Amino acid sequence: MSTVIGIDGCRAGWITTKILDNQLLSFQIIENLNDDYLKQSNLSHIGIDIPLQLSHSGKRLAEIEARGLLKKRACTIFSPPTLNALMAKNYIDACDVNFKECGKRISKQSWNLFPKIIEAQTFLENNSISKLGVFEVHPELSFMAMNDMNLIEASKKTDIGKEIRIKLIQKFFPNFSFESVRNKYKKNQVLDDDILDSISVLWSTQRIVDNIAQFVPKDPEKINMRIYF
Repeated sequence: MSTVIGIDGCRAGWITTKILDNQLLSFQIIENLNDDYLKQSNLSHIGIDIPLQLSHSGKRLAEIEARGLLKKRACTIFSPPTLNALMAKNYIDACDVNFKECGKRISKQSWNLFPKIIEAQTFLENNSISKLGVFEVHPELSFMAMNDMNLIEASKKTDIGKEIRIKLIQKFFPNFSFESVRNKYKKNQVLDDDILDSISVLWSTQRIVDNIAQFVPKDPEKINMRIYF
């Protein structure tokens, strides 16, 4: 049986989730994507919540269409930098380059993600000729798909938003206990929403395997400029 893993960024690096043979979820925190944990011989598909391929203009149809689907939750889709801005040595330079190329400066949130974007791009390139499939997945779209494409307006950072998402996860993974996972890791390693997001990414990645996943856009600029859910 092939292994499918969902990955989300966290304070300690990345949190990964996979399904065991007994349908229980298994979690592992890795410091980087070069970890031996991602070199399992039976690993076939990886979903990850990070832009995998950027454009020179900084604009991708994926973000435009994803925001259209998420409506009031469109703010959860951040604007990726341009390819040249990604190579900037500091925040000010990144802002200047991005502004020249697409008319927008870089948010601090985006700048803080630069190392992970670069890491993910390197990981994708290193696996480009292997049998491992690497896919970009967005958690909020995944939770929306779990909810029969009904938008969840409550933020996952609120108690009610977190509870809604936990219950959705338990529809598909009845044995999932959030508290047992929460007690396993410190919050300076991984936040509550990182745990939930990694599961939603795994769920969508399994849908890719089963050929039932949805994605935007239908006709991407390049093959890795799709967001799956």
